[in-house]
Amino acid sequence: MMELGGAMKTAGFGLKQPAVDALTEFRTPLDKVFFVYHMGVPGLDAATWRLSIGGLVERAVSLSMADLAAFEPVEVTAFHECAGSPLRPTEPVRRVANVTWRGVRLADVLRRAGVRPDARYLWSYGADHGVFGGVESPCYLKDLPIAETERPDVLLATHINGEKLSDEHGAPVRLVVPGYYGTNSTKWLVRLEPREIRAPGHFTTALYNDRIMLDGRATTRPVWRVAPHAVIVAPAASARLSRRAQQISGWAWGAREIAQVEVSTDGGARWRTALLSPRQQHAWQGFSYDWTPDASGAVELCCRATDRSGEGQPEHGARNAVFRLAVDVE
Repeated sequence: MMELGGAMKTAGFGLKQPAVDALTEFRTPLDKVFFVYHMGVPGLDAATWRLSIGGLVERAVSLSMADLAAFEPVEVTAFHECAGSPLRPTEPVRRVANVTWRGVRLADVLRRAGVRPDARYLWSYGADHGVFGGVESPCYLKDLPIAETERPDVLLATHINGEKLSDEHGAPVRLVVPGYYGTNSTKWLVRLEPREIRAPGHFTTALYNDRIMLDGRATTRPVWRVAPHAVIVAPAASARLSRRAQQISGWAWGAREIAQVEVSTDGGARWRTALLSPRQQHAWQGFSYDWTPDASGAVELCCRATDRSGEGQPEHGARNAVFRLAVDVE
C-alpha cells in the first residue's frame, strides 16, 4: 500500500456532532456541520498540495490548486451523512448535515488522465495516517465503482457553504460523492487510481462492510449508498409541550429520493403520512405533520421514510433504524 507519510497536525480519532434538534435550517450552518476523523488531521498546505492520478490511466497526471481552478466550477447541494462507527455498524448516530459544496467535476479531472476501459473501481487516498481500531494504516484508502465517477455531481470540492474547506472538513481538497455515506468522500485527497479490483486498505476490507444475507448465504456489502433515513428536529427531545395544535417537523434523505414520510405519536402503534417537500439536487427533504395531543403525559414520537424504490427504515438494529424521541405533554 502507498506510504504517504508526513507530520499530522492532529493525531487520533476526532468528532464533532451537534444535536439533531439543532438542525432546523435547510442549509446547515458551518458551525452545526459535523466532522469526523479516524486517525487525525494532516493540515496540508494548499500552496504545495498536489493531486496525483495514476493506476489504469493513459497518462499520469499531477495537479496543483491552480491547475484545479482551471476546470469549470460546479456547486451541488446535498445531504452529508456519516455511516457511524465502523466498529458498531448497527448503531444509529444520526450524524448528518445539508450543505452546498463547490469544486470541479471528478469526471473532468479523470478525463485529463484518460481512464482505461479495464478499470472497475476508483481508489482514493487521503493524507491522514495512523492507528484506528488497533490497526495502523499508512493512509486512508477508499474506493468507488468506476461508474460513479462519471456522474456530473461527484466533485473534488474546495468549498463548503461558500467558505474554503477547513482542515477538519478535508482542506484543501476532498472527494464528495452525493448519495454515498461520508466515509467514501475522502478528505485531504492526494491521489486517485482507477483499478481493476477493490482497494485493499483496512477501511475497505475489515471496516465499512455490512453483513447481510443474500440468497440464503451470509456475505458482506460495502457501505456505499445511503439508506432511507428521517429525523424529527422539532419538537426537541424531552420537550414539555402544551395540549394545543402544533407541528412535528424534520428532514428525510437517502441515495434515492424519498417518496413518503410517516409520523407516529404513540410509539409506533399507528402511523400517519406527513407532508413532504420534493427533492432539490441531492438535498434532504423537509416534512411536517400537524398534531394536537389528546392527553397529558409522556409521549414517544417516531418517524420513518420510504424511498422511490420502496425501501424503508427497519424498526431496530440498523444505522437507519426508525427515529424515536420522548416528549412530555403537560
